Amino acid sequence: MGSEGTGGRIHLEPGHRIVAEACRARIFADADKREAVDVKADDFDGCMLYVCVLPESKDILRVSLFTSCFAEVKESVGDAYFQERYNFAGAKLEAPVSPYSITVAVNLDALPADPAQKEELVGRLSMMKRDVVGAPLWVSFKALLGGVKPPRSHYVVPYRPAEHMYVVPSDDLVVICYSVLFDNHVEQAIAKVFLQEIVISRKQSRDLMAAPSVTYSQEPPHELKQIKQVELKAHQDPRFIGYVSLAISKRIVEGPGKLEKCVTLAEGYRAFLMYHVQATKSQLHTRIRRRSSSWLQVLNRAMPEKLVVEKKTIKGRTFNRT
Repeated sequence: MGSEGTGGRIHLEPGHRIVAEACRARIFADADKREAVDVKADDFDGCMLYVCVLPESKDILRVSLFTSCFAEVKESVGDAYFQERYNFAGAKLEAPVSPYSITVAVNLDALPADPAQKEELVGRLSMMKRDVVGAPLWVSFKALLGGVKPPRSHYVVPYRPAEHMYVVPSDDLVVICYSVLFDNHVEQAIAKVFLQEIVISRKQSRDLMAAPSVTYSQEPPHELKQIKQVELKAHQDPRFIGYVSLAISKRIVEGPGKLEKCVTLAEGYRAFLMYHVQATKSQLHTRIRRRSSSWLQVLNRAMPEKLVVEKKTIKGRTFNRT
């Protein structure tokens, strides 16, 4: 995954760069210049991606994704979502390659001539993780934007071990709640400070008044407590640091490109948090090592003189002078 910093902030790419490069090279290549490929790549939250073009069938490009929460996502959004998402520009769903959860096959001989459509196909293939794990977000935001009743009262996505993303849509709002855990006690402390600072900055900064409201607490938010079907046991885990909630209103997803941006940021929020915590931890260790080296240099230059010095008289006798 690539990233770029802007004003001290790290922004993660929505797609996987390696998958995008492998797919783009085959989709835009001439038929007589296609090459076989066998690329496996990891993504955040334990997801794995696989890009394959077999030597005996260079006209078929297959992209597969594994995610541990695929069964829950598929049960909540149905097959129609994936059929609509991946039946596009010569692509279609096929039986997943073992041990992956979903496989999209692209007929390279049936691609549209328009380069923009080809590039859009590359984007969809590279962002499979976002679109599969974030499927409840797509469905909920589109219902909010269209002013229709959401298909379900809530969605539960166990995207990481012992961690869940809860999506609670309503007529005028979509609340997204994350249960956040960290194994390392140092990372837990950094994450708590980071999340508390986000809430404080949202309240105090005028520039963020149009941003979604954010809450952070040790207790489950009201939207989750009123859902009887949801079992909230994350707070019993010693690694648990709290619940983070985002409230997305209709005005936030209205406008060109805003819906896709909201899905990208909401689905990648946990990875964004982890990335910042690890970067902060690395920076602290670097500063500690630099400061320790500086103080060691000071100590080495400040070696005290010997208090007891051995002297000799003119006749060769020795005596100690204190």
